[in-house]
Order: sequence, then C-alpha cells, then structure tokens
Amino acid sequence: MKAMFHWARKNDILQSIPNIDAVSKGKIVRQEMYTFSSEEIKKLLSVSDLKMRAMIWLGLNCGFGCTDCARLKWKDIDLENSRVQLARNKTGVPRNLPLCSETMKALKTVPRFGQLVFHTAEGHPWVRASLKTKKDRSRKYTTVNAVTSMFARLLKKTKINAPKGTGFYTLRRTAATLAARSGDPFAVQRLLGHVDLTMATRYVQDVSAQTDRVIENSRKYVLQGENVA
Repeated sequence: MKAMFHWARKNDILQSIPNIDAVSKGKIVRQEMYTFSSEEIKKLLSVSDLKMRAMIWLGLNCGFGCTDCARLKWKDIDLENSRVQLARNKTGVPRNLPLCSETMKALKTVPRFGQLVFHTAEGHPWVRASLKTKKDRSRKYTTVNAVTSMFARLLKKTKINAPKGTGFYTLRRTAATLAARSGDPFAVQRLLGHVDLTMATRYVQDVSAQTDRVIENSRKYVLQGENVA
C-alpha cells in the first residue's frame, strides 16, 4: 500500500496522500499451542503397542515427528552409547541427541525387521507415498501416514480432551516446550533441527535468570584477576 501511494504521488496521479508511513504492522498475538500433560502422556503410553510406545518416547525425547520416526534406521541408533543421529528431513540440519533410559528400553522391545526401525503390520514404512488411480484413469501420488492414523486412535481410546488438530506432532511441540524451560534457545534449535533461532525462540519465554547469569559472567570476565565478590 505504501509503495502504491508513493508511486501515485510521484507520477502526479495524486496531489496528496495519507500519512501512510505512520502505519505500522499490527502486533501478531500468537495463540498458545496445546501440549500434553504428564498424566496424558502416561495414558497414551499405557494403551500403546511396542512400536507406538517407542515412537512416543522418540517424540518426547528427541522432538521427532511422524516422518522422523518413519525414516529412522537401526544404523542411526547407537545402542551402546544411547544416542541417535538423524538429520531432520525438512531442513537437512544434523541432530545427534542422547536417548533417555525410557526411550532406549522402548526401542529395545521393537522387533528388528530390515533396515528401518518401524514397519506397519503389512511390512510397509509408516509414512509412504502411494500411487492411486482415479476414475478418469489419471494417477496421483498421495501420502499414507500410519503414524497419524494410529495416534488418532490412541487419543480416542484414552478419551483425552484435546483440541481439534491435536496429533503426533503435539509430542514434538511438548518436547520443545519442555526444552525451552532451560531458557536456552540454542538447545531448542538443536533438538528440533531448525536452521536458525527464529522458530526456537517462540518456545523460549522467561529467560530472566539466564540473562542475569550472562551479565554476571561478563562482569567476572572483565574483572578477572581481581577479588570479585
């Protein structure tokens, strides 16, 4: 709008224009997104089979989404040192993350069949492309996401009163929210596999304690060698 009015005045289409430079963008108020409580997570785990239980722990431990779980291979997991190394498919950002004892325990119960950690009962990847033929004989690829479907059934079974749109990805959001309590956006960025801090900082709210420590550390650095109280 600003460019249009300035162009109109410059080309003598308008003799005067509103004080449009004073117009600024309205502040976007971000709605707080839903995350699972501890009790809700326990309910989900209690009704999950071996594979879904392991995926839930990966979602909470590593911030993994549906695609992350579906493409995870056994070679990506260091069972001896309890770590997983898997780049985020969307951004290509590498992630090397520790696995908590609960996640390791859940993974060790998953039957090993091929390179992928998770397969459906039919032996398919949990997230895959499927080629379908329409009535007019044209063909189109669609995404089959068994993780989303199975998790939706779990939510219904537990009768968790979650808002519309709640799904497996909510585990990733829950992991990010819990990680953000450290006040360290860099840790959140590494966990989620974001390219920069823009997305990570959305989860980090009150960092006053961390800011105090930063200032105090800077003071000690400047005054090193002196008797600093």
